Amino acid sequence: MTSSTERLVGVLSEFARTLLTDYPVQDLLEELIRHAVDLLPIDAAGVSLISQRTRPRMVASRGPAAAEFEQLQTDLDEGPCIAAYSSEHPILVPDLAVETPFPRFAKHAREAGLAAVFAFPLRSADRRVGALDLYRTSAGDLDPQDLAVAQTLADVATVYVLNAEDRIARTEFVSSVSHELRTPMTSIGGYTELLSDETAGALSPRQRQFVEAIERNTRRAAALASDLLVVATLESRAPRPHVSLDLVAVAHEAHDALEASIAERDVSVEFDIAAEPLLVEGRAEDLERVVVNLVGNALKFTPDGGHVRCSVSRTAESEGQGLGSFARIEVSDDGVGIPEDEQPQLFTRFFRSSTAETHQIQGTGLGLHIVATIVREHHGRIGVRSQHQQGSTFTVDLPTAD
Repeated sequence: MTSSTERLVGVLSEFARTLLTDYPVQDLLEELIRHAVDLLPIDAAGVSLISQRTRPRMVASRGPAAAEFEQLQTDLDEGPCIAAYSSEHPILVPDLAVETPFPRFAKHAREAGLAAVFAFPLRSADRRVGALDLYRTSAGDLDPQDLAVAQTLADVATVYVLNAEDRIARTEFVSSVSHELRTPMTSIGGYTELLSDETAGALSPRQRQFVEAIERNTRRAAALASDLLVVATLESRAPRPHVSLDLVAVAHEAHDALEASIAERDVSVEFDIAAEPLLVEGRAEDLERVVVNLVGNALKFTPDGGHVRCSVSRTAESEGQGLGSFARIEVSDDGVGIPEDEQPQLFTRFFRSSTAETHQIQGTGLGLHIVATIVREHHGRIGVRSQHQQGSTFTVDLPTAD
């Protein structure tokens, strides 16, 4: 393989690992554009999304004046980007000084120092979503290998855009259904509470069993709706600025929130929280959810008489990340554990371990997915150590802000 082809293989391998993740599509496209400029003999590149109902919308650019050239095509409603989208074929203009189908774009682009442009459609078998534009300040053709690399990158961009659109549609559907479920669940819970209090009359032992079953399943349905709504919110919300906060204070808030759950179980729960502040960049409500979910999970998977421990401390090194200061949240238990071959799937949506099924431990299969999503948003790292029937330890490392 030639050098550029070898490098392309490396790029594709890198992107394949993130294809099914929830990374923002703009971040991924910006990274792909960066690789395009590195791999190809060009000076700048851009990606614009287009639909039959909208004008081109630039979502990523790299290099001198790339954003300007993308916007120019939108303003003029003319250019290789629009032509590639409309024709579904590459549009190659190796010399803008020669007569082109885009005279107004060519005039403005040449005045800005552009000499050549190559546009590749973002299209699948049944969809068109935009175009990848490559810009050069010197005239000349791209060789066949470079053209093939460019079209491959355009195809990768297409996959990401379509995957993101599908994910957004699913998220909106899940959010809508979750909201609709919460209202009847609240109503059922209220009426069940009235029955349990015998407001409408005394219950026979058999009737009380029925009411208790309704209560349990109502709580399960409400928990599922709540978790689905959290997942939908995490996936659809715009990036929000992080602020400096004290993880020690967050951990104490989580401890308070867990008191009722701890009181319901015959399990020894120990919190070992650092005495000195641990400053991290993030969102307090999200990091509190991380602690609550991890400790709540440990409680569920630890039999009566067992032990759960949550520690929050500073560590000098994050495993596999090199030297540096990190705040560590560690939650361990001596519960049923997780088979080693199932551990890579733990943070996948709706995954339920065989131990959970065997011991009939209720859950939505979303708690650890939510934790992993929040940790990733905070530029942290999550890991697990566990053996079947020998307990589990979850570790979260977050970069410190001090």
